[in-house]
Amino acid sequence: MADMHVHTLYSDGTASIGEILEHVKRATHLDVLAITDHERVDGALRAREIHAAGDYPFELVVGEEITTRRGHLVALFIEERIPALRPLPETLERIHAQGGVAIAVHPMAPLTPSIGRRSLLALGADPRPDHRLDAIELMNPSAAGRVARHARETLNRDVLHLAPVGNSDAHVLEGIATGWTWFDGVTAEDYRAAVAEAATEPAGAHWSHAHNVSVYGRQLIAKARHLGHTLRPSGEWR
Repeated sequence: MADMHVHTLYSDGTASIGEILEHVKRATHLDVLAITDHERVDGALRAREIHAAGDYPFELVVGEEITTRRGHLVALFIEERIPALRPLPETLERIHAQGGVAIAVHPMAPLTPSIGRRSLLALGADPRPDHRLDAIELMNPSAAGRVARHARETLNRDVLHLAPVGNSDAHVLEGIATGWTWFDGVTAEDYRAAVAEAATEPAGAHWSHAHNVSVYGRQLIAKARHLGHTLRPSGEWR
């Protein structure tokens, strides 16, 4: 099982890399974890170094959650940061140029920047392979993921036929592995192969209203800190 959408203190998460790695080791059954901070990969690269030096029973993948002009994408298996606020097709080109995997996360959700139905359909009709999505996040246990869940499931089943995945989108330790993807195997490369074959299954449970309220304050503080570090004095998004 894999959770490929997790945030750390390097962006708007509330836990350090060390805390996350130890929590996954002690409190979850994950085989694969991805660190996907907003608009940066330095935290994920550092996590890989710490992971390699430790004794962890799961594999770690470098990723990034990218804000495109049409909403959020998660890029997996990349080595270099992909800039924010670029056109969606260009961002997909940049992901695939690095040999990465592109996932539409919490698509069609109105509560956070998300790729909408029209953009999903346009990508599905685009003949260029480097403009393709590789997977779509159908299980995201957050409030954003709950909205439009059935609509996105129907669209993928009837039209898009993308690999369906589940992730936690965790910004707090207790959120990790509340959403995940089943796949055949236990390694990161097994996960990549399963996505390529659309042989994945999303799983998890949506957070309760009480849980959403309990973490919202912590996330707001973390998001304010993240924006302060990400915006240049000129206002240009790095």
